[in-house]
Amino acid sequence: MTRSIAIALTTLLLAAGLAVPAQAQSFRFGIFFGDEASDFYPERITCLSNYQIRQAVADRGYTNIYLNVPMEKHIEVRATRDGWVYLLDFNYCTGRIEDRTQLRPAG
Repeated sequence: MTRSIAIALTTLLLAAGLAVPAQAQSFRFGIFFGDEASDFYPERITCLSNYQIRQAVADRGYTNIYLNVPMEKHIEVRATRDGWVYLLDFNYCTGRIEDRTQLRPAG
């Protein structure tokens, strides 16, 4: 009985070890610091939640903040600032506004 439990446990551990995918490692050797965009704006360990996105946009002076659907580390944000409505392209992993389009006067 004990031997069959040991065999079952060994089989289970081996199967669990085989199920873990090998992590692909990509080595990128830049010549200098600053030759890649990620050198200047590194990604956060965890991306921002919807609440944190709203707070980050509000901290930049925007109000009436509406979020669209997130896609590929970006989210479109519609927000008002200085009497204008803007469409912002917000990267929620770096916490940066990457593009801003002025849509219309607020009101």
